[in-house]
Amino acid sequence: MRKQPVQKRAQLTIEAIFQATAKLVERDGMANLTTNKIAAKAGFSVGTLYQYFASKDAIFRAMVQHSREMVHQELSSFLYRVETKCDAGEIDPEFFFRHYIRICIKGFALGDEQTQSLNRLCWLVETPEETIETMRIMVERLRACLKYIQNPYLSRMSATRCFVLNRSLMGCLRSTSLERVIIEDPQEYEDALVEMILGQLQIRSEVH
Repeated sequence: MRKQPVQKRAQLTIEAIFQATAKLVERDGMANLTTNKIAAKAGFSVGTLYQYFASKDAIFRAMVQHSREMVHQELSSFLYRVETKCDAGEIDPEFFFRHYIRICIKGFALGDEQTQSLNRLCWLVETPEETIETMRIMVERLRACLKYIQNPYLSRMSATRCFVLNRSLMGCLRSTSLERVIIEDPQEYEDALVEMILGQLQIRSEVH
């Protein structure tokens, strides 16, 4: 980015650019996308857009970075709250992973129409290196939390299991987003992912 969005108005401008980009790609595809079309869709001049981004590729890179950072921050905030609980060692595994997965579902796949469009575009333009880095950060933060709280059930989540489950989770979310899968029952979708993880931990639980 050429200019950092410090003020609220600048932040809203950046969000408008991201939303306009996602909507245009949804409607017309990436081949016909131009910075002029993005600016017009966002409702301001192309000169305003160029104050922040040098090209549409720069917009893509910023969108991916912003989207992934938001998910990382929300996940880290949740894990920090767990770590600072006086009874963290006794936390219910289902509660723990349900909240973790819920954040991931919203951040990488489902949500309102606008959120889904942004998620889909991020998956489309994200480089393999960016995807790997996103998953590496998630696994490392999760492992650090589990090691810290010393929960007897969650301690079964070894480095290998964390890796496998993270890749399984992200693969499902990626496919849901890119394949435009219609999830008629979001609760069932969430339950299925929770059951997958609890099964790896060999915890028999009635998922609600």
